[in-house]
Amino acid sequence: MKKWLIDSFLPMWAKQTVLEDNRHLTKEIRSLRKENRELRAYIEGLERGIRAAKRVQIYNGGGTK
Repeated sequence: MKKWLIDSFLPMWAKQTVLEDNRHLTKEIRSLRKENRELRAYIEGLERGIRAAKRVQIYNGGGTK
């Protein structure tokens, strides 16, 4: 329906502007989704590291200092 509205009622300059803006926003969305995936992976790694650090760890050096 959007395509029909754009094709039927908008003048040529407006169509070009809308399509250009749409391409730009699509690229921006793709970039932001990629950044979001990377940040979520980073956060997940930090959370795993924090959980691992809470575990009791015993180091036995053999009694020598």
